[in-house]
Amino acid sequence: MENSKIFLGCTSNIISSGLRDTVAHLARNKLVDVMVISGGGVEEDIIKTLFPHKVASFELKGRVLRENGLNRVGNLVIPNESYFQFEQWLTRALDAILEGYTESSPRVLTPSAFIHILGTMIECEESVLHWASRNRIPVYSPAVTDGSIGDILTFYPRRSSLKLDIVEDTYNMNHEAMFEEKTSAIILGGGLVKHHILNANLFKNGLDYCVIVNTSSDFDGSDAGANIEEAVSWGKIKIKNSAVKIFGDATLVFPLLVAGSFLSGSTRSINAAERNGEH
Repeated sequence: MENSKIFLGCTSNIISSGLRDTVAHLARNKLVDVMVISGGGVEEDIIKTLFPHKVASFELKGRVLRENGLNRVGNLVIPNESYFQFEQWLTRALDAILEGYTESSPRVLTPSAFIHILGTMIECEESVLHWASRNRIPVYSPAVTDGSIGDILTFYPRRSSLKLDIVEDTYNMNHEAMFEEKTSAIILGGGLVKHHILNANLFKNGLDYCVIVNTSSDFDGSDAGANIEEAVSWGKIKIKNSAVKIFGDATLVFPLLVAGSFLSGSTRSINAAERNGEH
């Protein structure tokens, strides 16, 4: 992946889990160039700056959790209080973002611009969005309203003062790849983030390098399950490529992948260390 533009795709559970620290490390050290994160990942990153998640178990009964105001994500539980605090935080952010704008003269933002502004409002250095915003790494999230952010925007009294332009961001995302000599992708999970990155690279006749990590098979009907050869048939990955799909748990595979590439003396990691004064 040396000398190529690197796209990183993360589903929301990646940010919910301990992998958030690894993703934040890549953003902090400018080791990736473009990020695609699902809407849940955007809000989870912010929520973690406000209220901690708690490690629990995959086997907890839903009824018991529901009765105690706890929401399970894998083996993590997120208290309802987290979402109350997030609603208050985002409402204050919207008040600031929309100051001076009205329904007749709304503020028009792409989702990536909206996310960038939110990132500038986060002071926590453990945050992915904080570092992405600080280092001008674009974060695309075409389904940013699919979750709590969408709910809060829906009930926000001045929601008509804000317009999110998803089409403009599609244009921007496609142009992230279109004129690049070489592009690479690391995609954790599947669905929207996988397709958004692959589709953008269709406009440059395919990715040169690609690593996909998930546990889905070709036969479950999901986008995540589609293999490398299927992407090649669409022109999303080049015919002559260096691409692989790893069937594995991203929480185990991704840290090893980062340690064996970005932290192992690559040009990017050396440049990042020099920027940070490390020797």
